[in-house]
Amino acid sequence: MFVSGGVQLFQRMARSRACRDRSDRRLPLRSENFPVQARGREIVTQDGVMIAVAADPAMAEEIARRLNKSDWSDQEDQWAL
Repeated sequence: MFVSGGVQLFQRMARSRACRDRSDRRLPLRSENFPVQARGREIVTQDGVMIAVAADPAMAEEIARRLNKSDWSDQEDQWAL
């Protein structure tokens, strides 16, 4: 999913000692990674694994909201089949 306005969705991948690194970070997020949440500037999975860092906390909240909405929409589409 892309965020409009030229904003980079992910500025850097997880490299913090406080959060576990996602070893499969080059692979797409899976349903089991959701819901994601914003923790300050960090976007983390439900297991606490940091997947990205946004420019500011407000942007992290918006990215998390959009990712969760997109995942929910994808699940609804699968149920409709």
